[in-house]
Amino acid sequence: MSDILCEVKLSDIDLTDERYKISFSDHDIIFLAQSIKEAGLTYPPIVRPAGKKFIIISGFNRVKAQIYNKKTKIVAYQTKPDAGDYQCLLKSITALAFQRPLTHCELIICTRRLSSFLDKEQIAEKSPAIFNTKLNIRFVEDLLTIGTLPDKALELIHMGNLSLKSAQRISSFEKATMEIFLNIFSKIKASSSKQFEIIQHIMEITARETINPTDFFKTKAIRAIILDANKEPGLKTTQLRAYLFERRFPAIFQTHQLVREKTAALKLGGNIKLLPPENFEGQYYSISFKVKNYDEFKTHSHHLAAALEKNELKEIFNL
Repeated sequence: MSDILCEVKLSDIDLTDERYKISFSDHDIIFLAQSIKEAGLTYPPIVRPAGKKFIIISGFNRVKAQIYNKKTKIVAYQTKPDAGDYQCLLKSITALAFQRPLTHCELIICTRRLSSFLDKEQIAEKSPAIFNTKLNIRFVEDLLTIGTLPDKALELIHMGNLSLKSAQRISSFEKATMEIFLNIFSKIKASSSKQFEIIQHIMEITARETINPTDFFKTKAIRAIILDANKEPGLKTTQLRAYLFERRFPAIFQTHQLVREKTAALKLGGNIKLLPPENFEGQYYSISFKVKNYDEFKTHSHHLAAALEKNELKEIFNL
């Protein structure tokens, strides 16, 4: 017996029951409401009988759009009476996955819910029919691991503040430490590699100095960076990385400071860049400048020639 297309009273739909909702955030339904008003309801939602009410399996925004349009009824597919939780979950996932690719956040939610019915091998095997794409077992494992994190982590992943790689790393920590990192990444904006660097440096610092990550987060220097409401997230990221680098590699940081001071004393001008080996682990320094014409080239050449006569340049190369 297939789902039945019928008319359902909107007042009979329980909007508070979101057990089958997989989209993490609500979209503005005003445009959708206008579209339905102009073109009609192209894809009816799917609902499931639950006592005297109905719960939504697919089409949460479409239902809300019709309520916004002040309608009293909506055309919907009603599941057959014997439809189980697994069948309804599949309908909720496939209804969206075969319209558009699911986001990482949606994949995490879906695999977490599917794990109540299928093991990781089965999820990977059935993934083309469920997600409209093939998921390998390793990726399914990663999704399930990240799915153990609090919902706050899913919010950060959805907003782009937390990468899958960083989320997986955090998932191995104790709950208190996990919360610390979620708090940090809710206040800054960093690329995946910089997120991982921040995690790595904090864990190395706290391990070396035998302090708890929670206590480390409470230090005045960290809180001054993270909790400053007047700083942009990008600036907080830059300042936090600089502080952590100084704390993690104090000798290298001091050498960097010394190079900056001696480079400034050379008075090379703002367009000439003299860079030491990264973290002073290599053998090669680099120097570069840009020019628009011969005169600028000549000026930079004079600056470099003058620098050759200064002890600061020799001292830089002898560090």
